[in-house]
Amino acid sequence: MSNLQEIISLMAQKAPHREAMDWDNVGIQIGDYHSEVNKVLVALDINEAVLEEAIEKEVDLIITHHPLLFNGIDSIHSQTAKGRTIIKAIKNDIAVYSAHTNMDIAEGGLNDYLAKKLGVENTEILSKDHKQKIYKLAVYVPEENVEVLKEAMFKKGAGQIGNYSKTSFSSKGEGTFLPGENTNPHLGKQGEIKKVNEVKVETVVPENKVDNVVKKMLKVHPYEEVAYDIYELPLQSDYKGIGRIGYLKEATSLKDYAESIKEALNVEKLKIRGNLEDSIKKVAICSGAGADFINLASSKGADLYITGDVKYHEAQQAEELGLNLVDAGHFETEVIFKDMIYQYLKEKIEKKNMELDIVISEVVTNPWQYI
Repeated sequence: MSNLQEIISLMAQKAPHREAMDWDNVGIQIGDYHSEVNKVLVALDINEAVLEEAIEKEVDLIITHHPLLFNGIDSIHSQTAKGRTIIKAIKNDIAVYSAHTNMDIAEGGLNDYLAKKLGVENTEILSKDHKQKIYKLAVYVPEENVEVLKEAMFKKGAGQIGNYSKTSFSSKGEGTFLPGENTNPHLGKQGEIKKVNEVKVETVVPENKVDNVVKKMLKVHPYEEVAYDIYELPLQSDYKGIGRIGYLKEATSLKDYAESIKEALNVEKLKIRGNLEDSIKKVAICSGAGADFINLASSKGADLYITGDVKYHEAQQAEELGLNLVDAGHFETEVIFKDMIYQYLKEKIEKKNMELDIVISEVVTNPWQYI
């Protein structure tokens, strides 16, 4: 038996939440961090069919690649599929956790796993993010509000150092202030100097998380006027990014390599743009929808780019660049997430002697079928 927090920590070791793109929503979607977990279902997506499968298999946690909740929702009710899924998950005490773009980006994550399955070696990142600056955030808060404030900042991406999360340092001291006219102080009275036992909380924040962390910190802080400092540290995070580019062991024709792609991904058909007799050695990949990187793959000298969800005019773009292109499908390049996470969690729980059952979803969530 394990608790949800332990499993989330294992997943964060594989793909830290901080590595997700800003628009994404990763991590716990539904659930109590302290709830007990005996059985985990790994799925690419979550819908009503997957949830029914989880109920039937008496699952406590569903781990998905695609998040159930991307943006804020205005209401939860049974007239929508998403509403029914959320309600049913809560009623059946089933937690939901998602690892999306953080798993795409992470070293050893989905794109590296895809590259390995396709025989692409000596890989490097296809689309690199710039090295992010790291900032120190220091804020002064009354002792009784410290834990709430820290947890709020951590949830927005503060406190991550390597594979360690929720890192901070606290030092106690005495704060003083004199509330003036037109103030509504949380502590003290207008016109009277107030001394308060405060704590200075310090934590680190990556550049792309600073705004969100500060906004949340100001929202939960009890003071009208919050005293805090932000300063840049002489550190930078490592390059991260989407996609991979590398080499096959031996050059092969596009026609022959396409057959090996079909076998590796267990698909019957591929959409191909290019000359089937072309020699393929340098290969770029991006799981899911990666048509945005066609130009980049070409500029980096790829003989072939493999991705999914390519539109008509994007294929024409590849043609103009003289780039061979395989659209292997969004679902087909990402459904391997299930096997990858199953293998990863199995290894981790065996090393830690954890009692946890892991099962792979049998529901096919691909909306497309081929005839």
